[in-house]
Amino acid sequence: MQTIQFQIDDEVYQNIKDSGIDIQDTLKDFLYKLTDDGYQSLSLEEAKARVDQAVQEYKNGTMKTVSHNDMWDSIDSRCEEQIGNRV
Repeated sequence: MQTIQFQIDDEVYQNIKDSGIDIQDTLKDFLYKLTDDGYQSLSLEEAKARVDQAVQEYKNGTMKTVSHNDMWDSIDSRCEEQIGNRV
């Protein structure tokens, strides 16, 4: 196990303490969430199979496509959800 050390202003630290926030647990949860994107890990074989399937769908014309604007709307929506979940 590793130790992380950082500095914050005394006023910020005091505000956190006064709020009753468990700094260690809060930071630990935050750091774990940084590395977990919410998606299950894939093996190399599964990733290759998914790419092969996508290529086949593209070649035979059965691939469902999404417009440029719809994709950016989806990305914006997901980002807003993620930011909202962290606040």
